[in-house]
Amino acid sequence: MNTASGITWKNLLTLILAVGGTTLLIAQAPANDEAIFPMPAGKTYVNECGSCHTAYAPGLLPARSWRKMMGELGNHFGEDASLAEPQQLEITKALESLAADSSQASMRMRRINGAIPANAAPQRIIETGYFKFMHDEVRPSIWKRKKIGTLANCIACHPRANEGRYGEREIQIPQQ
Repeated sequence: MNTASGITWKNLLTLILAVGGTTLLIAQAPANDEAIFPMPAGKTYVNECGSCHTAYAPGLLPARSWRKMMGELGNHFGEDASLAEPQQLEITKALESLAADSSQASMRMRRINGAIPANAAPQRIIETGYFKFMHDEVRPSIWKRKKIGTLANCIACHPRANEGRYGEREIQIPQQ
């Protein structure tokens, strides 16, 4: 090779090996790392919302969905889940700051948000394209198992869902 331009076979080989090695490392990275969502700090969200159902990761819905949901707690899926105003405001702010369309959103959260029409504010995570895609291999008979009961019962198969962890390696599908 032309040594006058500074390019030698040794330099070229080093570059190829470095790029190839980096590509291999990226390709081998564990996929479950991407299924970790940030959760609100403190215990208010998990204690208040998680006392009745899974404390869903805010990054599974855009902020407009969380605002709508928190504004309608008097009729929260047929239940009165009303909170004192300070708690409601604290939780709403926390959910918005970690939502799929927040400035802190990871690439996965941005993809979730990108699949939701801008004029939509879905209230059920199970109706989002992301949920359907991630669960498309789950047979209908599995959803009917007693310990699962409903598609919204994330914690039945994802024991660390209240921590925002939905990694494939952590899935434990109940046998009953």
